[in-house]
Amino acid sequence: MVQRLEYHELALWIQFIFDLTGIALSEEKEYLIRERLASLLQKHRCNTFSHLYFLAREPGQRSLRNEIIDQITIKETSFFRDSTPFEALKNKILPELLNRVRNFPQPRPLKIWSAACATGQEAYSIAMILKELGAAPKEYQITATDISHQALQAAKSGSYSRFEVERGVPPNLLKKFFIAHSDQYHVHDSLKESMIFDHIELQKPFLLRERYDLIFCRNVAIYFSARDRENLFVKIRRHLYDDGYLLIGSTESIRDLPPLFSESRIDERTVFLKPNGNSLFAE
Repeated sequence: MVQRLEYHELALWIQFIFDLTGIALSEEKEYLIRERLASLLQKHRCNTFSHLYFLAREPGQRSLRNEIIDQITIKETSFFRDSTPFEALKNKILPELLNRVRNFPQPRPLKIWSAACATGQEAYSIAMILKELGAAPKEYQITATDISHQALQAAKSGSYSRFEVERGVPPNLLKKFFIAHSDQYHVHDSLKESMIFDHIELQKPFLLRERYDLIFCRNVAIYFSARDRENLFVKIRRHLYDDGYLLIGSTESIRDLPPLFSESRIDERTVFLKPNGNSLFAE
């Protein structure tokens, strides 16, 4: 059994994890820190959590800090997770946005950001819908980002277990967009050709030059402090085109924040829009 964290150790780890990830843990989450970091004690030959903490704080231990991020951040995801946003995408949002960018005087690609892509299932789910809508690779660009280097590597590989694909991907899409090899399924290259993967820490300033027509930021802000949560959506708004869409988690709400977005209902799903510059929401 892994030793419990002493009170002084717990306080140090809570602050350190907040600094690394923006995740605000309470003292009641001591078990989570203990269980998720236990494997690193043995790997790095540390006798105590204090030893691991001070080792991770050393300037030359960036890889260990990345390991801690990988262990702490929650990567629970699935293809077409919580189906309602993807129904809204298929039936209304993506057809509207594709039509919009196709009819600009100077057409440009539809730009989409999966802001916490984890191991990539969300981004690939969006790509499958676009393909089913007849979008050509040059007509869209999906940027998929995450704080975890480990998760991003998995997303880039596009390789998933039978369980991962069969619990979310409809049979017709599985046949069309995946290649089976032993017990693994590999995403077809056609889904990857308009995809960009990048490392971004959402609690810090974004090193992004792009603006997007659609941003997915689901089940991330619930782990942030109130202040960081508001700052996150302020930053997201800056990277959203006028009349662009924001989708958040089904159990999340931003109604308690300043009026950054307007609200709409599509196929039983609440979505948020950045009104155009002539509205009272203008920057």
